Amino acid sequence: MSDTRDAALPAASDDRPVEGAGSLLALLGACGGGTGGGAASTPTATLAPSVTAVASATAVPTLTATAPPTSVPTAAPLRVGGPLAMRRLTAAQYRATIADVLGDDIAVGGRIEPDNRRAGLLAVGASFVSVTGAGFEQYETLAHAIAEQALASPQRDALPPCASQPDAACVEALVRRVGGRLLRRPLDDDEVARRVAAAAPDGDARVALTAALASLLLSPEFLFRVETAEPDPSEPRRQRLSSAAMATRLSYLLWNTTPDETLLAAAAADELIDTAGLTAQVDRLLAAPRLADAARAFFSDLYGFDEIEDGLVRKDPALFPVFSQRLIQDAREQTLRVITAHLLDDDADYRQLFTTRRSFMTRTLGLVYQVPVRTAVGWEPYEFAGDDARGGLLTHISLLALRAHPGRSSPTLRGKFVREVLLCTDVPPPPGDIDFSDFAAEGGANRRTARERLTVHVAEEVCAGCHSLMDPIGLALEQLDGVGAYRETENGAVIDPSGELNGAVFDDAIGLGAALAGDPALGPCFVESLYKYAVGREVDAGERAWLAEVQADLERDGYRLRDALRRIALSEVFRTTSGARTAELPTATATAAATAAGTPPPSATARPTDATPRAATPTAAPSATPATVAFQRLQDEIFTPRCATQFCHSQQTRSGGLVLEAGAAYDALVGAMPTIAGARDAGLLRVEPFAPETSFLLRKLTEPSSRTFGARMPLVGTPLTDADVDLIRAWIAAGAQSS
Repeated sequence: MSDTRDAALPAASDDRPVEGAGSLLALLGACGGGTGGGAASTPTATLAPSVTAVASATAVPTLTATAPPTSVPTAAPLRVGGPLAMRRLTAAQYRATIADVLGDDIAVGGRIEPDNRRAGLLAVGASFVSVTGAGFEQYETLAHAIAEQALASPQRDALPPCASQPDAACVEALVRRVGGRLLRRPLDDDEVARRVAAAAPDGDARVALTAALASLLLSPEFLFRVETAEPDPSEPRRQRLSSAAMATRLSYLLWNTTPDETLLAAAAADELIDTAGLTAQVDRLLAAPRLADAARAFFSDLYGFDEIEDGLVRKDPALFPVFSQRLIQDAREQTLRVITAHLLDDDADYRQLFTTRRSFMTRTLGLVYQVPVRTAVGWEPYEFAGDDARGGLLTHISLLALRAHPGRSSPTLRGKFVREVLLCTDVPPPPGDIDFSDFAAEGGANRRTARERLTVHVAEEVCAGCHSLMDPIGLALEQLDGVGAYRETENGAVIDPSGELNGAVFDDAIGLGAALAGDPALGPCFVESLYKYAVGREVDAGERAWLAEVQADLERDGYRLRDALRRIALSEVFRTTSGARTAELPTATATAAATAAGTPPPSATARPTDATPRAATPTAAPSATPATVAFQRLQDEIFTPRCATQFCHSQQTRSGGLVLEAGAAYDALVGAMPTIAGARDAGLLRVEPFAPETSFLLRKLTEPSSRTFGARMPLVGTPLTDADVDLIRAWIAAGAQSS
């Protein structure tokens, strides 16, 4: 059996663990992981015995992943999911689980170990974080506060009836009643007995009851979603997730909470490894009203609404006196209501969210939207008129205020959101030495509107490549200011909201929504993001073919949320795994990479335009014949310094899921499926040995930017010369060998 508890534990945040972290850190060390990127440290101090001992009562066993046999014929196509990912509960999942199990009146206050956004999602970042020493102390404080609140109302349904007059037997009843749901699996008699003994029920029964409940909330199996796998008897080349792991995956994907008793019972009976049993449970979960909770959780994560929830969206009160935390919280709720009404109540196509005129209003929102709201307190439905400047999610206050600065709007941030989040186009970060003062200077000749100020991006060659992807989109939203209020002028000048998206020209924000809804990348990006959210990691190369099929089916049938979720939950890639995830290699630095290559670190220079000819002089013509071009040479001279270090395809940036750093580049290129749908539809591989003409890598390096294949590479950094391209072509023609 393979288990994420045996895989390398996700690296901790920048805060290093401290001594005194208690039993959780010790248990995490036993899991084969560390608390700060290295070997697990041994705490020198302990916490309250009643809590620490009980949390340790179910120390997670160290298991070894079962390697699939390598001698089995591989002629038949095989669908195998990517590696397992042990995921820490996000703050939202933690709160949702507590509310579900113990009651929605429980206040989950105080700080929780911060979440980490990766590949655009907190759900993916959750599989790369651990718990620091300080973080454990926060969890411990929170666990006691939650336990005390729960036991202060002993008549609550989650607790055994004896909680009002507890005795020794009541501690066992509590562990049995609550433990299975919190740990997301059945507890056997020995484990229950250990937990009861550790809680010291021979003393004060109420103290023991509190300690037992707090210990469950401190268990690694509560704080982390631990996935296990076992050999698949029907296919020895892969492993399948256990029923318990499937129950957890399904419940957090479709309800955003821990499995209910029905799902846990199905898991205990091993029904979730059977297609019929799995289908019955998936359909039950999809038909329940709680599916709306899952939809809200996914889109809150995807759209970055955690910043709104955490109160991080702020505006200059002198410039935007109408802004308040009540306004931005209502704006977030408005967007989520529109999404759930459209996708679940109406079962409508996801793409139509960007053109729908349907909405909901409160009086607070009505002040900014400038519409009358009859309801004094609460919500009422509203539909914008056909000639209104508002329509679709892109004109919502939530998205507009979130992608703006405290003192003004930001076409770049808004365009970046559309490119990266909605169209899955990676935009590299700007170089560190960019001077933003020219754009910040308002007023004066040619500086009154954002469009005039953004001419700086066009004039600066180092900026032009990326900003040409973002600014024309964001400028269409400029009639909506930093809080989303409508305006027609800025600094006395008329705003021009026209723009262009992948060849589609439009006049204003309404036109942008229509262009976005018709963009062929919008639906596939939605499905890819949903799958990443479901499995807690980026899409594995072996899953790309399946993903392309699902995207094609939904393109034909409509991108409906229930349908997409059902296809994911019943798929082979969701139910199987290639094994435990290996630890990540550290990201190379510019100096180290340059030293290894024997060249100075690259500087950020102008991106070649589609019409710019490749200069043949800076790099010497290849001295090797096609049969002798070594991959190591390409790695040292091209991929590391010009594609990975500081640029798009490093371990940190991972643009398009492609890493071109040493040790990762070969497997990421040779025989791998491209992430761009147009390339897959054309039957291209990133690199196909002996076939330069069907290798997408060469097309990205030589062909003009297009709607089908995306932008010409590289976007930033040193341009490749004809000689560089010839080297890559010769290597592919000779068979794309690894050495």
